[in-house]
Amino acid sequence: MKKLFCLFAILFLGITILTSCSNDKDKPLIVACAASTSPYCNYTGDNNAPVAGIDIDLVNEIGKELGRPVQIKFVPFQYIFTLISREEADIGAAGITITPEHSEGVLISSPYDTSSQVIVVPNGSAIKNESALKTARVAVQEGASDIELLRETVKPEAVLPFLTLEEVNAAFENRRADAAVLDAMQADSLIKENKDKYKILGKPLSRHQYGLVFNKEKTKLAAAANEVIEKLKADGTLRKSRAEHFDALNTIPPARGNEDEGKPFIVCLESSFAPFVLMNKNQLAGMDIEIAKEIASEMKRPLRFKIVPFTEVLPLVENGSADMGASGISITPEREKAVLFSQPYAKTLRRVLVNTDAAYAKLDDLKGKVIGAKKGTKSEDFAVDKLQAEKTVHFDNAMQGILGLLEHKIDAYVDDDGEADLASEKIASLDGRKVKMLDITIPLEEYGFAFQINNTLAKAAADKVIDTKRLRGEINALFRKYTSIYMTLDMDNR
Repeated sequence: MKKLFCLFAILFLGITILTSCSNDKDKPLIVACAASTSPYCNYTGDNNAPVAGIDIDLVNEIGKELGRPVQIKFVPFQYIFTLISREEADIGAAGITITPEHSEGVLISSPYDTSSQVIVVPNGSAIKNESALKTARVAVQEGASDIELLRETVKPEAVLPFLTLEEVNAAFENRRADAAVLDAMQADSLIKENKDKYKILGKPLSRHQYGLVFNKEKTKLAAAANEVIEKLKADGTLRKSRAEHFDALNTIPPARGNEDEGKPFIVCLESSFAPFVLMNKNQLAGMDIEIAKEIASEMKRPLRFKIVPFTEVLPLVENGSADMGASGISITPEREKAVLFSQPYAKTLRRVLVNTDAAYAKLDDLKGKVIGAKKGTKSEDFAVDKLQAEKTVHFDNAMQGILGLLEHKIDAYVDDDGEADLASEKIASLDGRKVKMLDITIPLEEYGFAFQINNTLAKAAADKVIDTKRLRGEINALFRKYTSIYMTLDMDNR
């Protein structure tokens, strides 16, 4: 009898939770997600369904259960928490790991997925454990591997990111890679597809659980989402979704050079560097996007964009996973050793921003201070080499960096002139807070598109498109057009 009572109590509680959310029925369930977190949230380029992934399948099921249409907003990862805290989004989703840091100030769901990163080596390899990776060249699959953990904690001789398992296998075959770090599911697939030529070493390198994020006041919504998660775990729906989206990581054909007419022209980029690349109503837009379309047309190849962290753009191009890298990439002698650049299509100055009440006046005043910059950019190098920062704090984009400055998390923020200027103006227009730029001249830099070192055909196509657009005055026109569009967008790209 007691068991029966408990069963009725559980059922009643579930009905109560779902009914309590019914007041919002037909009101859109707004989901903030980052478009560079495959296989959880991945930009597709499809106007009708611009995002796909495990998280998207899950939130669609939650919306269906609650009788609410789902509305996706693409934002940089850190904006997810900002929108959730402001109650401008109902759910945050982007392969968010359940950590004390991510849980601070928000509600986080029960885990809906667990990912283990494992080390894979060829049979007979001399590599026996994690410590041996320090002298190894390690292949990883973009989106499926914990690349930052690998670079910052394990610190192998080289990290080689690829877009597909086929490319990881090729890196083993041609001995470019000594080992690979993959999601356990991908590792099993690689081993099975290659007739057990490889093996998994020991225990996982890392293990993460993933959850959805809610405003701390949205307890009923979080409880309803947890019910759906448990239901989808029990009936195998989440397991099936995971398998499908990890398989989808391998649907991008690897770039194989100049003979690939008709194969997708893959462009890797970071999605928040206005006016070069930005999200406008959940679609990629910007100068680089329009120019890339014409380069692909010149190559007679269909275009496919892949959004990745900026730090992975050049490595993916260098490894041949992508045909072209974009998003305002500075041309430097160091980078020219690894990739081939188009002719420059834009120029920029570097700017240093500080709070309006700061007493800093010259670069020497900032030595030993905490400096913010985008990771993997020349601004980060400038902060370390020229400003001799005591510490650098990494941000996804200029708006996040300037917000960090306004909140006194950093003493100064360094970024390219156009991006810094636009972001500071936009923040001032949104909430009235202002920063100032130091009156310092920092040497001019030029932007170019990046190609694999021997891909002279793609470089020639890019140079031709750039020349044509410059002669017609279209480069400056594109800059003005997308600067104007960016300034009209809210934080959630609407």
